[in-house]
Amino acid sequence: MKFRLRAGFQTGIAGVVMALSLGAAPPAAERGENPAAPAPYLRVVDVDESTVRLDMAVRFFAPTTGEGPTVALAGAVHIADAEFYAVLQRFLDSQDLVLFEGVKPRGVGPVEIDDEAARVRRTESGLRFVAVMLHRQREATGQWPQTLDELAAAVEASEGRHGEWLRSSMRDAWDRPLVYERTAEGYALRSLGADGAEGGEGFDADLAFADQAPLTAAETGADPGLQAHLARALGLAFQLEAMRHDRPNHRNSDLTIDQVQERVASRGGDASILFQILDGSSFAGRVARFLVGMIERNPRMAAMTKLMLIETMRSADLENLGRTPGLAAGMADLMHVIVVDRNKVVIEDLRGVLAQPQPPASIAVVYGAGHMADLERRLTAECGYRPVGGFWIAAMSVDLEASGLGRAEADAMRRVIERMQPR
Repeated sequence: MKFRLRAGFQTGIAGVVMALSLGAAPPAAERGENPAAPAPYLRVVDVDESTVRLDMAVRFFAPTTGEGPTVALAGAVHIADAEFYAVLQRFLDSQDLVLFEGVKPRGVGPVEIDDEAARVRRTESGLRFVAVMLHRQREATGQWPQTLDELAAAVEASEGRHGEWLRSSMRDAWDRPLVYERTAEGYALRSLGADGAEGGEGFDADLAFADQAPLTAAETGADPGLQAHLARALGLAFQLEAMRHDRPNHRNSDLTIDQVQERVASRGGDASILFQILDGSSFAGRVARFLVGMIERNPRMAAMTKLMLIETMRSADLENLGRTPGLAAGMADLMHVIVVDRNKVVIEDLRGVLAQPQPPASIAVVYGAGHMADLERRLTAECGYRPVGGFWIAAMSVDLEASGLGRAEADAMRRVIERMQPR
C-alpha cells in the first residue's frame, strides 16, 4: 500500500511534467497527411543493472527531390541534465537558422479576433507586459525609466528579443501609443481606449494598468516558476535558464499566450488551467509547489521522482497523451492548441524560409519531443522532405544503487506505470 500511494503521487507529478515538457501528440485525424509512423524522438536505456537513462533524438531531413537546406528536428525536454543542454546548444549554434519553441508573453503580436472586445483584451495584456518590463528594469537599475522609449532601448540592449516584443506592446490594439507618466508612487500606465480620448464609456473607456491585479512574483521574475523549482528539486537544469536563444541565428516560432487562450476558448476549453499551474496562482499550482518542496527536501524521493518521470516517458503513448486518465475536463482542447496549432506555426515559418531565393543551408527546429512525430509528418508531407539520419543526446539518468533504490522496486514501479497508460 505504501508503495502504491507513493507511486501514485509521484506518477502524477511525472505525468504533469511530461505533458508540459514534451507536449502531447494530436489525435490521428489532426496529424500531418503522411501516414508513415516516424521513429521515436525519445528512448529509455537500461545502461546496466543500476543505471537508467533518458535520451532525446536529433533527426535530419533532406529534400525528396532537387536541392534545398537540410532540416533537423531536435527533440527536447524542458528539465534535464545541464550537459544535455550544453550539447544541444553547441549543435544549434552550428546551424544557419534555428526555429525554437517558446510561447510568447501576453500582449505582443496582432489581435487574432477582429472585434472591440478582443482589442480590449489584447490592450490589457499589453499593459501588463509593459508593466512587467518596467518592474524588472527598476529591479535592475533601482529607478523607473523616464519614458517607454528609454525602457525599450534598455531592454533591447540587455534582452534583445524582449525589446522587440516590448515595442509592439507599447501601442494598444487601436495602434495608439500607451500613455506613461511618472508619479510620486512610481508610474501610471494606460490606454485611451477605442476613441483615443480621455474618459469615455464602454469600449471608449480608458484602460489603466492600476485597475488590474498586482503583478505576481512569477511575472516580475522573483519566482522562476514550477518547472524551474522541479528541476532544482531533482538536481537537473531548466531549459530556459540553461540555454541561450538570443543568438542571431535563433528565431522564435510559436504562439503568444493570448493566442493560445483565444484558440482554446474558441474550442470551448480553458487554457488558464495550465498557466495558473505554472505560475502558482491556482490552488493546483500551490499544491504542486508544496509537493515539489517535499521532493527537494528528500534526496531519495527526488531520485524516485526522476525515475518515475523517465519510466512514464518510456511507457507513455505520446500519440494519445491527451487521453491520459485523470486529466482535467477540456484538456483535449488545450492539447490540440498546445501541439497542433503551434506545430502549424512552425511549418508555416519553415515554408516561408524555404521559399526564400537563397534560404539558409541548414535549419534546425527545437521543440518538446511530444511535438516531433506530428512535425515530422508535416515536414515530409507538406514540405517534401525525407529522413536521412540522426543521433541521440543523453538527457538525464538515475543511478538506482546510489539513490538507495533496488532493481526490484524499479521494476515494480515500471509495471505500475505501464498499467496506468491509456488503452
